[in-house]
Amino acid sequence: MSTHDIRTTPERRPRPRPAHPAAVAQVLEARSFTEGEPRTVLIRAEPRWSGPERLQLSRGRTARVAAAVSPLALLDVITTGRATAGGDEEGSDRTEILAVLTDAEEADLGPGLLARVYRNRVYPIEPWAVVRRIFGARDIDPRLTAEAWAAEALIDAAGQENWPKSPGTVLARDTALSRLSAARLSTTDHRLGADSLDAPALFTWSLASGAAERLASLRAQERQGITAWLTDPERVGTRAAQTLTALLALFDGGSGADAVPVGLVCAALWAPNAPASADRARGRAELLFGPHRLDDDTLAAFGAEAEAYLRVLLAGRSRTVAAEDEPTRAGPDPLALLARADTLAQTLGAEVAAAQSNLLEAGFQARYAEVARALTRSVPGSPTAAPDPRRVRELDRAADALSDHVLAAQDRHRNTRTRIRMARRLLSWLATPAPGSFGTAAEAVQQHIDDHSWADLAVGWIDDGDHAHPELPAAFGTLSAAVRARRHIVDERFAVRLAEETRSGSVPEKFLVVEDFARRVLAPVVKPSRAKTGTAPLLFVVLDGASAAVTAGLADELRRQSWAEYDPVTDSDGVQHRRSMLAALPTLTKVSRGSLFAGELLEIEQQEERRRFGAHAFWRGADVRLFHKADLRGPSGHGLGSELAEALVDPAVHVAVVVNTIDDRLREDRAVAHWKLEELLGMTDLLSLARTGGRALVITSDHGHILDHGTAKQPVPDALSARHRTGTTAAGPGELVLTGRRVVADDNRITALWDTSQRYGNRQAGYHGGIALAEVAIPVLAFVPHGAPAPKGWRELGPQRPHWWDPEAPGDGTTTARPHAPSAAIRGPRKTARKAAQKAVEKQLTTEQETGQGALLSFDVLDATPDTAETTAAPAPIAISRAGRLVEALRASDIMAAQIEALPRPEQFDTIAAAVGALVDAHGVLPVTVLAERAGKRAPRAAGFAATLQRALNYDQADVLALTDNGRSLRLDIALLKRQFGIEETAK
Repeated sequence: MSTHDIRTTPERRPRPRPAHPAAVAQVLEARSFTEGEPRTVLIRAEPRWSGPERLQLSRGRTARVAAAVSPLALLDVITTGRATAGGDEEGSDRTEILAVLTDAEEADLGPGLLARVYRNRVYPIEPWAVVRRIFGARDIDPRLTAEAWAAEALIDAAGQENWPKSPGTVLARDTALSRLSAARLSTTDHRLGADSLDAPALFTWSLASGAAERLASLRAQERQGITAWLTDPERVGTRAAQTLTALLALFDGGSGADAVPVGLVCAALWAPNAPASADRARGRAELLFGPHRLDDDTLAAFGAEAEAYLRVLLAGRSRTVAAEDEPTRAGPDPLALLARADTLAQTLGAEVAAAQSNLLEAGFQARYAEVARALTRSVPGSPTAAPDPRRVRELDRAADALSDHVLAAQDRHRNTRTRIRMARRLLSWLATPAPGSFGTAAEAVQQHIDDHSWADLAVGWIDDGDHAHPELPAAFGTLSAAVRARRHIVDERFAVRLAEETRSGSVPEKFLVVEDFARRVLAPVVKPSRAKTGTAPLLFVVLDGASAAVTAGLADELRRQSWAEYDPVTDSDGVQHRRSMLAALPTLTKVSRGSLFAGELLEIEQQEERRRFGAHAFWRGADVRLFHKADLRGPSGHGLGSELAEALVDPAVHVAVVVNTIDDRLREDRAVAHWKLEELLGMTDLLSLARTGGRALVITSDHGHILDHGTAKQPVPDALSARHRTGTTAAGPGELVLTGRRVVADDNRITALWDTSQRYGNRQAGYHGGIALAEVAIPVLAFVPHGAPAPKGWRELGPQRPHWWDPEAPGDGTTTARPHAPSAAIRGPRKTARKAAQKAVEKQLTTEQETGQGALLSFDVLDATPDTAETTAAPAPIAISRAGRLVEALRASDIMAAQIEALPRPEQFDTIAAAVGALVDAHGVLPVTVLAERAGKRAPRAAGFAATLQRALNYDQADVLALTDNGRSLRLDIALLKRQFGIEETAK
C-alpha cells in the first residue's frame, strides 16, 4: 500500500489554556484599526474569563473581554455584544475593542462568521511575548526561553494577578523560575517565598497539608523542569542539591509528607558509624524514594540536612516554652516529627542504627540506659567504701554522651538531667572521708549544714523518681540506698553524742542554740530607729519545719537573685561561714519555735509567741513585730495582709514572719524534697519589699524534718508525735533516751527515734520530733540586697557549696569546703596520725600524676586512723590535687615572676598563691573582702589588694581576674589563666 492510500486525521492543536489579562492585552496592543474595520478580535484561549470586564490599553483605548464556548455563542456575542460571561453593552463606548476568547479553530467558524471579526482570523497568544509583558521586561534570558515548558507555565501560574516586575530590563531565568516554583508549590496554608526555596523552606513545605497534591497537579514537563531547577547544584551547591533531590523523590514514592522523619532515619542509617546490620534497613529505606536510585552521598546529605532542620525546630521550641507561649505555638512540632521518625525506624528495622543517633529518641534512650548501668556499677557495696574511680569515669563518659545528644537540652528532660547531676554529686560525696568524724553534737550539726545536708538535697532529687528510662529508677534506688546507709551511720553517731551531751548539759559556748538565737544574732541588728542609726531594719523569716537541705537550695536561689550572703554572728572571732544551731528537744513546733521566740526553753502557743517575742529587753525599745500565717494573706489583688505590708515599708519597724508552707506540706501524702522561693506563701512579696527597703534578711527554721521514703511504723503505746514518745518502755533499735535541761517534757525526759526509716504515727510526706541530724540541725541564713549596707559586724561569705558539689567546675573534685573549727576535745591531732594521713595523700597524688586522672580518694586513704575522736576530718589535703598544682605551676612560671617584679607595690608570691587557691576552691568567684581575708590581708586593704592581684594576673591586659557585681566580687577565669601563663593542662 502506498503512503497516499493512508487516511489521516487532521492534527488538532491541544486545548488552549486560560488567558491571563496580560496575554489579552498583548494581543490587542499589537493591533491597529482602520476606519470601518471590525473592532472584534478573536483570541484563541480557554473560553472562560475571570478577569476584569474591561482592560485599559495604551493610547487611551479600552477593551471589553467576553468568552464564547461555541461558534453559535460567538455569533451571539458579535451580533448582540453579549457574552456568555459578559454583561450588557448598553452605555459602552462603541469604539472600544471587543476581545472574544474562543477555543474554536478558524476552520470551525466558517467564512461568514470570520468576516465579522478583525482581519478574518483567530489570533494566537504568543507565550514569550506575554511573559515579557507580565514581568515588564524588554528581553528574556536565553536560558529561560530554552525551557520550552516555562512560558505557558509562567502565564498560567500568574493567574489573574500581575507578577512583580523584573528588577532589570532582561528577565533572568532564576527570577522567573523562583517565582514560578513558589507559586506552583504554595498551598492554602503555607506560602513559599520566591527568595527562600532552600532545603529548610521545602522541609517545612513538605509538612503542609496539600503539598503532595500541589506537586502532583503539575504537568509532567513542568514538574520535571521545576525539579531540575530546584536541584541544580550549580545554583544551590552540591549538598543542597542532594537534599532537595531526595526530598522531591520522596513525593514520587508517595512518602513526601514524611520527608523530615525519613531524613532523620537516613541520617542514622547512612552515618559513618552506622552498624553493619543497617544494610537491610537501608534497602528498605531506598524503596521510599520511588523509582529514583539515589547514591549514598545523596542520602547521607539528605539525612544531615534533616537533622539540621530539626535542631532549628527544637531550638525554637525551647525558646517558645521558656517564654511560656507553648499553647499558641505555631509551626511544625519537632517532637511529633521525632516520634514519627522512631516509628519509621522500627518499621524499617533500623532500631540499632537509631540507637546510635545523636538526635532520635531511640539514641537518647540508649544513652539513658548506659547512664543507668554506669551509675549502678559506680555505687559502692559498703557504706564505708568509696566508689571505684574507674567506674565513676565510665559514668562521666556516659553522662557526657547523654549531654551531647540534641534532646538533652529540651525542657522536658530538665529534671532528669538534674537528677543525673545529683547522682554524680552523691558519688563524689561517697568518696569523701568516712562519716561521723566529729567531736561534739554541735560540730556534727555544723558538718550537716556544710556537707551532709547537701547530700540530703541531692538524694531528695533522685528519690523523687524518674520515668525517662525504665532502668533509671532502679539505678537511682541503688545509689539512694548507699547514701542512706552512710547517713544512717552519721545519724547514729550523732544521736549517741547528742544524748550524752544533753544528759550532761554541755553545749559549746560559742555555738548557737535556738533559745539564745534572738539575743545573739537578731538583737545586734535591731536598733530603736533607722533614722537615728542609719542602719537597715531587719526582716526575720522563720520557715517552719525547713531542713538544712531545703535552705541550701533556697540560699543558692537568693544568690542568683542578687542577694549577698553574710555570716551574722558578731561575737565570734573564728572564720566566717554559714551558721547552724541546735533545735530544742523534742523537735516540735510548739517546743522549738516557742523557744526561739520566747528566748528560753518553753512550749508555748502561737499567741504567746507574739507576746513574748516583742517584749524582749534586748530589743532596747525597738519596734519588733511578729506575724504569722494569717497575716500573709491579703485581700484580693494584694499579696500580703495590710498590717504586714505597712510594717515592711516602715523603716522603724523590724519584722519577723512565720511561713508554714513547708511544715504544712509534711502532713500531706507526697514528699517535697526541694523548694523554690516562689512556692513559699508570701515569700516573693516579702523579699521584694525587703529589697526595696534595704532590709537585712535573716532566714532560719525552728526544726528540720525527714521525708518519708518507705518508713516502717513502730507500734508503741506512748507516742507523742511521729518521732518521739514518753519512754514508758525501754528504747529499742533506732531509738535513744534523752534527758536533761534542753528536753522540754515531763521530767525532762523523752525517747526519740534517730533512725530515719522508722516512725510511730501514720504515713505522711515527712516527719519531725526525733533526733536525726536533719531534724535537730537548724540552718541560719543571712543576706543583704546587693548595694545595701550590711549590719555592723556581719562578714560577707563566698560560695558555701561543699567541695564535692560541682565535680566538673574549675578546681572541683579536689577543692575543699571551709574547714570546721575543731572543739577543745579534738583540737590538735596526734603527729603520727597527721603524718600517716599526709603520706597517704602524697601517695594518692603520685598516682594521679602517673595516671593523669584526678582520682577519687578512698576512705582508707583519708581516714588513716580509726580514732576519730582525736583526728580531724581530712578533706583539706585534697586541695593539693588541683588548686595546689595550679599554684605550683604559677610559681614556676617566668611570666608570673616578671609580673610580680613589675608590681608598683611589692607583694609576696605566697600571698598571691593563697588568693588564687581560695578562688579555685570557691569555683572562681569570691567577694573582695573575703578574698583579702583568705590571703591574710586586713579588710581595709581589700580594694588595694584586689587591684594588685589584677595587675599580677591580668598579663597582656587579658581579663584573667575581673571585678563583678559592681566591684564587690572578683571572678577568676581559670582557663584563661592557664593560657596566659603557659600552664599545661596537666596542671589543672
